[in-house]
Amino acid sequence: MLTKPLNQITIGIKGAGEMASAVAWRLYKANLRRILMLEVPMPLAVRRQVSFCEALHTTRQTVEGVTAVQATTPQEIEAAWSDGVVAVAADPQWQLLKACRPDVVIDAILAKRNLGTCLAEAVLVIGLGPGFTAGQDTHLVIETKRGHHLGRIITTGSAQPNTGIPGNIGGYTEKRVLRAPGDGIFNVRQDIGTLVKQNTLIGDVAGTEVRAGIDGVVRGLIRTGSHVSQGLKLGDIDPRGDLSYCATISDKARAIGGSVLEGILRFFLTPPGAALSSLREQTTGDHPGDPALQQLTNGIQQGDMRAVAEAIDQVENQKGGFEDLLEWASEHTGRAQRIGITGPPGSGKSTLVNQLITRFRQQGLTVGVVAVDPSSLFTGGALFGDRLRMDAAKNDPGVYVRSMGTRGSSGGLAGQAIAVGDILDASKKDIIIFETVGAGQIDLDIVSAADTIIVMTVPHAGDAIQSLKAGLMEIGHIFVVNKADLPGADGMQHDLESAVRMRPSRESWEPVVLKTQATSGAGMDAIDRAIVSHRRYLTEHDAIAPKRLQQTEARVHMWVNDHISRRFWTARREKQLRDYLRQSGPKASPRSIAQQLFQADIDRITRRSRAT
Repeated sequence: MLTKPLNQITIGIKGAGEMASAVAWRLYKANLRRILMLEVPMPLAVRRQVSFCEALHTTRQTVEGVTAVQATTPQEIEAAWSDGVVAVAADPQWQLLKACRPDVVIDAILAKRNLGTCLAEAVLVIGLGPGFTAGQDTHLVIETKRGHHLGRIITTGSAQPNTGIPGNIGGYTEKRVLRAPGDGIFNVRQDIGTLVKQNTLIGDVAGTEVRAGIDGVVRGLIRTGSHVSQGLKLGDIDPRGDLSYCATISDKARAIGGSVLEGILRFFLTPPGAALSSLREQTTGDHPGDPALQQLTNGIQQGDMRAVAEAIDQVENQKGGFEDLLEWASEHTGRAQRIGITGPPGSGKSTLVNQLITRFRQQGLTVGVVAVDPSSLFTGGALFGDRLRMDAAKNDPGVYVRSMGTRGSSGGLAGQAIAVGDILDASKKDIIIFETVGAGQIDLDIVSAADTIIVMTVPHAGDAIQSLKAGLMEIGHIFVVNKADLPGADGMQHDLESAVRMRPSRESWEPVVLKTQATSGAGMDAIDRAIVSHRRYLTEHDAIAPKRLQQTEARVHMWVNDHISRRFWTARREKQLRDYLRQSGPKASPRSIAQQLFQADIDRITRRSRAT
């Protein structure tokens, strides 16, 4: 389901040669302008004057009024989009697709085989030409073979095999094409746009001459200095002799670009007619007939941990189609008991989780753990050393532990962590435990999604009340003073009991304050009883359904705020913010700078409106 304006969808195109560029040009002209094209570092495009991959050599390339620029990072890509141009990156492994999370992925490499494109890469995946099967590795396939069916949108099956015979132009097919006579470096002797006669020297490969087979204009040539293999297409001669054809998109490429645009519009717009509605159901996964989504969800419901891991990876990295997966999961949740554990760093949260896992497993209950950790400053990964102490989870198919690094995130990570909990719930885990960092607002966001919230602390952590966030004091159901063998444990328990008695009452449950030594298991029986008692309280007071509604409302706010924040903080706005700060100095008014950022957007929109 499209949750953003159509002109705000992000499109990733694999390839930036002639055909891929024609697709990008067509989409750009239709006001779909958040386009990222990915190429190999040294592309071998023949029709370079109409290929955006030239931007990798010249940093900037314009084709029929549409400009593309080279970009190497997500920030540069966002800056290109803000400037109203297409972004082109040298990224043969398509790593930037993960960072930019496109809504549409188009494989326009024309390799005649699938090099790794799959349905999970985006909400809509389109393959050009043979090598793809609609409904298996792509949602749609576009026919690229010249003839009656050129540009046909295929929703089931594959495109026709390529004949290998060049298209007929002016009565010539193979004869107009220049091919490498052997392996080596291609040295160019003529320029694109040059009028030549048959047998004119065009260049050489390792000393072996390459000559024109017909009269005409050099319409395309790969770059001089390129390493080529025997038989590779080096260029083509257009017998029509019209120089304008060198810098304009071909009829075939325009037709295929138009079909891609039609496929996207069919998918994202809700048109009348059963055929298009059927296409939408088939490609989005909203319909149970979507084989990729159905296979994944079946695996989740059967408790297949490989399927669970794949689904969690899709959600955590917000890969294409994750929204449909979350919608499915939301309809299959509510079975598990959710427990949130938080508190200051070093209070023994992971050790307590390990104890709880052992006890739950002894009762025959399956357990899922979502552990949010601080990130490594060097790698950005989760510093999950404490997870290594979760011995109860090792080699136990009834336990699944997922560590998630904060990477400086706030509400967005909270939403992902809760969504991971939904996947575990849908996999029929009996207990889901959220363990948080214990160092910020994110703790409140995550543990608020739990039914029972355990707040931990230790003696000598400073003032008992000040050592805990005020929000945690308000939402905690069970308070645990760990390392109870240390001096001051009794005093901290007394202080906490006094504090929770004075807090505003939102429910009739009376919070309990307990002591434990999590490493030895002392005091765990009391914690077990408290968890059972709170669950019984929620059931007897019909409090679970209202709590779920409150959690859903909070999550809607969380997702909306995170979405707005990610959309607002483009590379351009980050630069504007730094410029304002440099101009204003350390006494700058944050409110004033924010107003200037908003006003700059309003002014830009006004200028564009007047220009059009």
